[in-house]
Amino acid sequence: MHIKETRHEHAKTAQVYTYRADYDVDIQAITWSATVRQGADGEWRLDGSIPLSSPGIASVAEEAVRDAVVAQIDAMQTAGAGQ
Repeated sequence: MHIKETRHEHAKTAQVYTYRADYDVDIQAITWSATVRQGADGEWRLDGSIPLSSPGIASVAEEAVRDAVVAQIDAMQTAGAGQ
């Protein structure tokens, strides 16, 4: 499944990022891959997996992936990466 290009503004730095992602849901996890961009600084890739601890999580897979991508963007910005 696909998440179209989405904007995210980092709460502490006000840096604006755009990302798009693809994800798959199976019986054990949601696996995802995102391409992230900040201005003209090029693109980089983030990957992750969200364990399915209950069947209900699969029904909100897109929101779970969005949350995971944003969490990684925020963590990178805090660590000084991706600039």
